[in-house]
Amino acid sequence: MRMTLSDLIVALAGGTLLVASACSSKAADAAAIGDEGTFVVVRGDLPITLTENGTLVAKDSRQVRVESSRGGKISWLVDAGKEVAEGDVLCRLDPTELNSSIQQSELDITQAEADLKNAQTELDIQQTENVASLEKARIAEDKADKELQRYKEGDGPQERRKLLIAVKDAQTEFERKKKFFDDSKTLVEQGYLKRSELIDHEIAFEKAQVQLEGSDLDLKMFDQYKHPMSLAEKQTALADAKREVGSVEKRNESKLLQRQVAVAQNEKRLLQYKERLRRLKSDLEKFTLSAPCAGIVLHGDPKQPWYRDQIKVGSEVWEGSVVCTIPDLRVMQVKLQVHEADINKLKKGLKTTITMESMPGVVMAGELTNIASIANTGGEWGGGGGDAVKKFDVEVTIEQREGVRLRPGISAKVVIDIDHLADVAYVPLQSVVVEGSTHGCFVAAANGQAERRVVEVGASNDNYIQIQNGLEPGERVLLYNPSLGKQQGDSQEAAGDRASAPAGAGEPAAAAAAGAGNK
Repeated sequence: MRMTLSDLIVALAGGTLLVASACSSKAADAAAIGDEGTFVVVRGDLPITLTENGTLVAKDSRQVRVESSRGGKISWLVDAGKEVAEGDVLCRLDPTELNSSIQQSELDITQAEADLKNAQTELDIQQTENVASLEKARIAEDKADKELQRYKEGDGPQERRKLLIAVKDAQTEFERKKKFFDDSKTLVEQGYLKRSELIDHEIAFEKAQVQLEGSDLDLKMFDQYKHPMSLAEKQTALADAKREVGSVEKRNESKLLQRQVAVAQNEKRLLQYKERLRRLKSDLEKFTLSAPCAGIVLHGDPKQPWYRDQIKVGSEVWEGSVVCTIPDLRVMQVKLQVHEADINKLKKGLKTTITMESMPGVVMAGELTNIASIANTGGEWGGGGGDAVKKFDVEVTIEQREGVRLRPGISAKVVIDIDHLADVAYVPLQSVVVEGSTHGCFVAAANGQAERRVVEVGASNDNYIQIQNGLEPGERVLLYNPSLGKQQGDSQEAAGDRASAPAGAGEPAAAAAAGAGNK
């Protein structure tokens, strides 16, 4: 699980935050230190990168689908991962059930005779239902019309009059309370009224003012929103009722026509069964699925891995089912999942570097080409509880190199170049500790002691973090938190030896660039 920047700094510094007893509000307790376990603050270039692991996939693929309208059971299937040429047989479906369907077509003729009698009965019923449904729709239209007139002529104007009266009452009360309050201020100045009474009069005045404002707002809301919305609602209801009358008339006509047509259809059904027989024979030819192009065979659709296990000999498949996928290996991508804490750092077009454990020494360039708009919380169907890790699907397109053959499904590491900060001060992540909402570093003083200094941090990579304010180049900072015990400083002595070695502005930046991709 990916940590936020503050969590990562705290973990590298020792695993816990500084407590109030460890340092005062302005400076940490001094601790004796040596040159070991420190880093000299420098100014230089700082590359900002993000490293993620992903899986190689083909950008485009040719899918082999079941074209038969009936589908069938797989009786033979080519092995996954096999290289095939265009036209090679990939799958065969069992024709036994299809042959039974041909025989069933002959039995359907008898059923059509029974359907003819039933269709005539349904026609008589439909004629009776049409009369009742049209009468009901017209009653609803008349009711909606009366509701609209009642609101326009009665309910609406009456409600507005009540709001106007409330505004006038509130205005009168406001003016009365205001005069009373103004008079009270004069009486207080003349000594005829206590100040506590003046406060009571002021409160009464403010309440009257609030009441007036509320009444004005109620009237305004009625005129601008409630009345137009209510009027529109009534008008819409009437329009819907009128449309419903027309719809009922058309629907009745359509249903009646359908019943009449049903009688004639049964007479023609014999010819339709002959056409069905022709289609069944065509389906029989489609029970053999061939490769549309050369490539490596994958079972099912890679975008639906939960369905892949169902593609096997003996499984049922239906029209449109993807039996095999042949990836186009000319353009490959890496599918990544990026934590929600990092997703806002990314944008399309960022350059990347891709490496694969299965291909040591091969380094390929790429470009970030797609960022999902919705987080994938995990699970086959995209579900996940409130505590589920939120990650976004990201696609990186690889720039193909001659002589390098990539295969789908290979694990890959992608380093995304987010930014490159020029001429900035920076320190290792473990030099920054968090106390409350502030970040700080322990600076080695000339007397061999260390004091905590509040710093302002900026962007970071996996090893270093920018210091925007609080430190100057040349100052030495500790690579550990001395208040957590000297043993933590001893555990990082090796890192301190490397970091405190003499170097120019460019050398630590090169180290940062080299280590930025390591997780």
